[in-house]
Amino acid sequence: MKAITPLLALWLMFPKAVLGESSPIMIRLVDPLDEPEFYCVDIPGFRENVQLQAPLMAHTLKRFGSADEMWAMDYPSEGQIYASEYGLCIEAASAEPGVALLLKEPSDSPLQRFKFAENGYIALVGNPDLGFAVVEGTGNKAGGAAI
Repeated sequence: MKAITPLLALWLMFPKAVLGESSPIMIRLVDPLDEPEFYCVDIPGFRENVQLQAPLMAHTLKRFGSADEMWAMDYPSEGQIYASEYGLCIEAASAEPGVALLLKEPSDSPLQRFKFAENGYIALVGNPDLGFAVVEGTGNKAGGAAI
């Protein structure tokens, strides 16, 4: 399976995420780019090697729904995106284009508040022109043990 790991960033809005139900879901890119199985929002690393302090990335969709790719929407509060397995929320590094998306303790920070649109956009509530996107360029090959 081919896997590249482009970094995710808060960027000028264009449709990149598909939303799901309120139970844990995977956030998949709208455009498959070069991967017919699509990319999804992912926490770098796997199992005991998960890197909770690293910026989020896009990774080849894992069909089995690994914990590092599962998100609860509008939890613990409206607009938050929560990684249940780790007790952390997605937070933009700032409200500027091109900044990383990180994992942080749930808080009242406006950088943790996202709006989920029917057309697939995920935008920062405080600046709706900014939304999830993948940084342009060649990604890195992801390694790991076979399962």
